[in-house]
Amino acid sequence: MLGIEIGNFNTKLVVGDKKNKFFGKKLMVKTPSNVVINGKIIDVNTLSEVIRETLKKNDIKEKKVCFAISSPSNIIRDLKFPQMKEEEVKNALSYEIEQYIPDPENYVVDYKYLGNALEDDKSIRVMIAASPKEITEKYVKLADILKLRLEAIDIYSNCIYKAYKRTNLDAGIVAIVDIGSNLTDVTIIDNGIYIFSRTMEFGGNEITQTIANAFNVDFEMAEEYKRTKNLIGEESYKEAEENIVLFLSDMFQQIGRIFDFYYATYHKSIQKILMIGGTSRLLGLKEYVESHFRIPVLVPEEEDYIYFLPAYGCLLRGE
Repeated sequence: MLGIEIGNFNTKLVVGDKKNKFFGKKLMVKTPSNVVINGKIIDVNTLSEVIRETLKKNDIKEKKVCFAISSPSNIIRDLKFPQMKEEEVKNALSYEIEQYIPDPENYVVDYKYLGNALEDDKSIRVMIAASPKEITEKYVKLADILKLRLEAIDIYSNCIYKAYKRTNLDAGIVAIVDIGSNLTDVTIIDNGIYIFSRTMEFGGNEITQTIANAFNVDFEMAEEYKRTKNLIGEESYKEAEENIVLFLSDMFQQIGRIFDFYYATYHKSIQKILMIGGTSRLLGLKEYVESHFRIPVLVPEEEDYIYFLPAYGCLLRGE
């Protein structure tokens, strides 16, 4: 099967089967400008040509596909119910969906049983996930144009959670912070149990543009600077650092609210931050985040973990 995550800036493809090794063949190609905006496909024909050429060039003959979607328009809620049968859960959800989704007829809605509540074994947790039909229909059309059988369209945070469970990364209460080009996703996992996630409308492109302006270079060169120059903590890059820190302060404030909500709800503290996504490679960022939150930060050395977790996670059906 083929797992695909289509971002504003890059498109990641992973070939494999959940019975095989962690990652099979994996590819990352540029997403054409303005073809995808925050998970919504604007130009499905141009995008399909890029993916078709990539598959042909790399001799990929998979016929089944699943997509991982990150969008601020997605709605994800974690609900608690008394112990009940699955059929009863479905009936209860029909009422709850109307409470959380203003116009459910315009959304594709699914749910996932998460097991017993962490603090109360007498209740169960169910996650409902909803994505606008105007978004999902474009992915259906994309699969059709590519002549691929669509197996699933999965919510981004669920893909990250499933992939994380397959890694050999440490247990504990972990906040996975995925800084994408335009969106940042935060997923909280408590010793292998999914808790909740949030999507925020800011990302690494804002840092890249800040660097481009400070050094008077183009966007591509600014991306290179993120990986090769220690822009945080070096006196010689003071102007760039000040502007980057200004952006990070707003980002940290929003992430801090998520951590505070987790503590207020579950009376537990985040024990570790796992940073993934291209911006996690920004030199000095790991240490800066650790200093701000006073929480250990892990940035995986393997590019597989940094770039391909969501695409791999959507291959893992039924987990």
